[in-house]
Amino acid sequence: MTSINTQSESPAAATVRWRGRPITLTLIGLSALGFLLFSVDGDLQWVRFFTFTGFQISGNSILFEERPWELWRWLTPVFLHFGWLHLVFNSLWTWDLGGKIEETGGGALMAALVLLSAVGSNYAQFLASGPSLFGGLSGVVYALLGFSLVVQYVLPSFGVRNPPAVYVMMLIWLLLCMSGVIEVLGFGAIANGAHLGGLLLGIAAGTLYALPRRFISRGT
Repeated sequence: MTSINTQSESPAAATVRWRGRPITLTLIGLSALGFLLFSVDGDLQWVRFFTFTGFQISGNSILFEERPWELWRWLTPVFLHFGWLHLVFNSLWTWDLGGKIEETGGGALMAALVLLSAVGSNYAQFLASGPSLFGGLSGVVYALLGFSLVVQYVLPSFGVRNPPAVYVMMLIWLLLCMSGVIEVLGFGAIANGAHLGGLLLGIAAGTLYALPRRFISRGT
């Protein structure tokens, strides 16, 4: 038998929560702008400035550059979302996973994780697919998942608490995407390289963050 707490969060507590997540909110806001840009830019003349590699449109073909020469391109693809469901799901996971990390670890930690995972997952997807049109926060979300998984069990004092089912569900979804089942079902192309790259980066970052602190806490 389980009980459900029907008490709603007080306005003061909600305000504190919003104020405690500025990096998370900025990330979601920029993603919303990226989705809006893609929605109104039918010929992709503006979108092409934010993709990992630049491109030109020739007739019905997209001619990509071979490498991301401009430094901002290593970051900006994470803000591009190609459908409202894509944006909503990534935003919800970012708010849940990233918000908890930012509240407990601070904005500097959250910003560092976002920067590391954005650049790393974008490059991982580039290695996996070559020059192509990809985007979204999914790689960052999986990095936040990997980081949360490590610190929750290696460094419980950090304070992140997610139900085990969250980790299981997200990892099953990753495996389904990598198997090709999701694309066969008509959900579109999946940036598996970004997902896997983000997860591995998150696990590595969580390990480097949690293990020294665990040993220090034991020593004291």
